[in-house]
Amino acid sequence: MAELEHKTKMISIRLSEVELDFLKSRYQEYGARNVSDLARMALQGFMCNSSNRNHDLSHKLAGLEIRVTALESQLATLSEWGKVTS
Repeated sequence: MAELEHKTKMISIRLSEVELDFLKSRYQEYGARNVSDLARMALQGFMCNSSNRNHDLSHKLAGLEIRVTALESQLATLSEWGKVTS
């Protein structure tokens, strides 16, 4: 897909606050200009690899990293909440 191709269509997805914060803090590491650009890059990667149903280890690890980060954030929130209520 051409990088300079004019984009005319849009999709939307719902993310948790933790997921969006994670993407906002990391999109530049992947060479993306913004979160939308990162999502487009991920979707293009998925489309290019759609014939290969066995995702490689790096994709699985990236998914686990996102989940661990979300859990850490939730634990921190619960910890702060516990301090306030005690």
